[in-house]
Amino acid sequence: MRAPAHIALVAAAGLAAWVLLPARSSSAARADFVGTDACGKCHPAALAVWKKSAHAHASETLGARVSDRRCLACHATGEAPAGRPYGSGVGCESCHGSGAGYAPEDVMRDGALAQQLGLRDLSTPAARRALCTSCHRTSTRLQPMDVDAAWARIAH
Repeated sequence: MRAPAHIALVAAAGLAAWVLLPARSSSAARADFVGTDACGKCHPAALAVWKKSAHAHASETLGARVSDRRCLACHATGEAPAGRPYGSGVGCESCHGSGAGYAPEDVMRDGALAQQLGLRDLSTPAARRALCTSCHRTSTRLQPMDVDAAWARIAH
């Protein structure tokens, strides 16, 4: 017995999406990260803003807890607490996503493609709030955060 045509079409489309679209994973390998300096080669103004920010020095605030993976999840760049951090401080890829897939210049010129390849869309206040409050929450020593005001200080 043959499946109706619309079921076969949906199944084929699902298989094509599974094969053609990049997998979205909650973890990334070391090779998936390009590092903040690599981002700064094309985005020097953003790098300058970052270097003056608390994010650039976030790992330094940990003191004796510098090896605690629970702390590094928010104070470093990489896959802590599940894996090892790849960079000290809250670098570009902490917020924008690991960049190996979207870092090439031709990909970055196509915003939709860059997002398909891992660039996080932070264009809306809701997206920024969700990302920022994943670390800046009241269960830490931080005061309640005004995401909009904080974004204005680091906007790039």
